[in-house]
Amino acid sequence: MQNKNVDIYVFSGTGNTLLIAKKISDVLNENSCFSKVHRMEGVNPAEINLNSTIGIGFTVACWNTYPFVRKWIDSLPDGKGAEVFLFNSMGDSSLKMIAHIGKILQKKDYAVIASAEFIMPNNFLLVENDNKKALKLSKTLPKVENFAKSIAENNSSKVKPTIISSLFFILTTFVISLWKTKFSQKIAKFQLDKNKCTKCAICSEICPVENITMNGGYPAFSTKCQFCLRCVSFCPQKAIISRFLYKNKTHTGLPLGDIKWK
Repeated sequence: MQNKNVDIYVFSGTGNTLLIAKKISDVLNENSCFSKVHRMEGVNPAEINLNSTIGIGFTVACWNTYPFVRKWIDSLPDGKGAEVFLFNSMGDSSLKMIAHIGKILQKKDYAVIASAEFIMPNNFLLVENDNKKALKLSKTLPKVENFAKSIAENNSSKVKPTIISSLFFILTTFVISLWKTKFSQKIAKFQLDKNKCTKCAICSEICPVENITMNGGYPAFSTKCQFCLRCVSFCPQKAIISRFLYKNKTHTGLPLGDIKWK
């Protein structure tokens, strides 16, 4: 890494990727860098600082990533050779999708200097108990630290694509594009248990795409949902129900205050 000023842009649904971003930033700062973490949803991609080394972190969804993230990356300006490193969080496998995000950035004239994928506690379907979550973190966080050190020491590596991963990336890109359709929004729409809801409006505050508005004191869900599970996971009363979650079990990687940070 030639530029010691680092801006890390991260999208995190329930906190896993943000936890990684914070760890990377801390390690870089310990290694004579000047690193800051920014919420992707709070930054216009056209206004990113190309005079810094750029870090981009995001959550894996359907072996790809959320439509919002893809749009943000596609909207980045010409990189003019700016250095960029990539990282993601996943429950099990991403089929090396991060390598293909790297290819997209290379076509935009960014110099991809490093990329890595990290297994984190599941926040969808197979949500583990606390002991298994802790075990996963104990294995992953040292790898995150080593990744950050390798970037600072110019000794980093990149995830390489394969023919199979290329085919899956095309397929999953098509699949996630369907999430924005009225049909998908209708069948996956979250439900509200008004008997549990206390009208705290936290879900509306933390939604990354402003899909939730307060109507008569209760949250109302529109048709821009990214299915990142942030509202479901951080609802203090567990009043938001997803038909795709087993017994509505969720995972939160960080406290609510970290997710609400501006």
